[in-house]
Amino acid sequence: MLSMLQRPLYWLIILGISMPLLLGLIGVVLPSFGYDPALGQLDFHGQHWQQLFHQSEFWSGLRLSLGSGLLATLFAYWFASSLIMVSFDKPWFTRLQAAITPILSIPHASITIGALFLLAPSGWLVRIISPWLTGFERPPNWLTVQDPNGLALIIALVIKEMPYLMFAMAAALTQLQPDKTLQAARLLGYERLTAWHFTLLPQVFRLMRLPIFMVLAFNMTVVDVATIIGPNTPSTLAVTLLRWFNDPTLLLRGQASAAALVLALMVLLCILVWLLVYRAIHHWRQLHAMSGGRSSWLRYWTLTGATGAAFTLCLTILSLVVLPIWAFAQRWRFPDTWPASWTLDNLSRAGDRLVSLSAASFSLALCSALIGLILALLLLEHERKYQRSDGTVIILFSWVLLPQVTLLFGIQVGLLFLNWNGNWFSVLGLHVLYSLPYVYLTLKAPYLAFNEAYLQQANRLRATPLRNFILIKLALLKAPIAASLAIVFSVSVAQYLPTLLAGEGRINTLTTEAVARAASGDRKLVSVLALAQAILPLICFMLATMIPRYWTTGRLALRRQFCSN
Repeated sequence: MLSMLQRPLYWLIILGISMPLLLGLIGVVLPSFGYDPALGQLDFHGQHWQQLFHQSEFWSGLRLSLGSGLLATLFAYWFASSLIMVSFDKPWFTRLQAAITPILSIPHASITIGALFLLAPSGWLVRIISPWLTGFERPPNWLTVQDPNGLALIIALVIKEMPYLMFAMAAALTQLQPDKTLQAARLLGYERLTAWHFTLLPQVFRLMRLPIFMVLAFNMTVVDVATIIGPNTPSTLAVTLLRWFNDPTLLLRGQASAAALVLALMVLLCILVWLLVYRAIHHWRQLHAMSGGRSSWLRYWTLTGATGAAFTLCLTILSLVVLPIWAFAQRWRFPDTWPASWTLDNLSRAGDRLVSLSAASFSLALCSALIGLILALLLLEHERKYQRSDGTVIILFSWVLLPQVTLLFGIQVGLLFLNWNGNWFSVLGLHVLYSLPYVYLTLKAPYLAFNEAYLQQANRLRATPLRNFILIKLALLKAPIAASLAIVFSVSVAQYLPTLLAGEGRINTLTTEAVARAASGDRKLVSVLALAQAILPLICFMLATMIPRYWTTGRLALRRQFCSN
């Protein structure tokens, strides 16, 4: 019975993933060419494109999106790869991996708010060195955040994305034989870091192209981070698009649709350029390796990148530490390094609002994690049985590689047409769609590597396939399942634009509220919201680490207790 339903369920899931994707593309392509029945526009024309190309705000926003997205991705990859290469065979490599794991669970908005409080002219960095070093008794008139060149935005993106790329690179190394490769290169006389560049780094890059492109697409199209710490005049193109789509006159929707398509094409073009540039660099590296030199100037490039990575990790830690300081600070005048007094009144001031927002975030994240896990298991079981994915990967990762701002505006048009807008289930559906690629990617390797002989033997002993699947296979895979649930939970908590557009302001979460209040100037309340947003995924990650470790012993002890009674 299960085998009979497996293939129809698979195609039903693929249809459920593909239809919103198609709807989003159609809903943004047609209005860009003038066809928008909701506004009574039924004639195709190119006026919206002409208006767009005459908008100076479009060109400045596009420049900012391209510059900040590409530079943030380049720095994040350079720093992450450099630190991995420098620390790989050192005793503290394992401790470094353990240190960056909790950072992965922190939502972008929380870290960005912490970076805002850290880098601002009256931020903690200036307070630490004032007045004994700077002489400042008042905050300096510096434009360190929301600067027109987007430097603070680049720093915030690197702070968040570098640990993720380090995690992805460490995972890629487990699929290779780095120790043997490096040993062979060292026996041939190659200097250690040079051996990395000539042998291991090209192999690692092939395995982590998808994470790099996911980071690139996110950095170029992010809305919440750019809203909090990015430039306002002009803003990045993604933030500008959100303002155009929300224009009360609805006259800018066609122009915004055209700009959203341009942004999607720019993301795809940047991915292509990245691949071409990497191929050129790889060809140069091969020629350089064939010259016979056993050392290279690349080691200095790597050491510089590792230094930048260490500095970035320090900024990350300080950005997280400053959140609870502001959340419990009562009086903190500039240039004091620490608050003069502490209080719990900030939590009580948030009061019932904090509880309701936390409950909304938790319920959405928990439901999307469980649904995403079930869908991923069905997709992976089909892939295991038939030894092919039938385009699953392409469809799934279109959701994370195509800009949210492009797809969601088209989906919003469809939700309005179906009268599903402002619905909790619509928000949940989008959270599942944007979380599913992550749980699929996390579970794929351990699930397909599972030894099916255990399950087959269990089915021979007791012909209950579903029960054996749950109690044998899923029980043995409890560690990767727990990790995937934690990752999906944190991804759902961090969702800003899907919640904002599908919920239309009726469904509020910690993320939407924190981003909305980030510019209010009330640092204490914003810190409370950001801290609550960070704590939820952290608790989930802690549980995901602890439960698999004690699950079996605890279950057996409980079973023995019941049997003895």
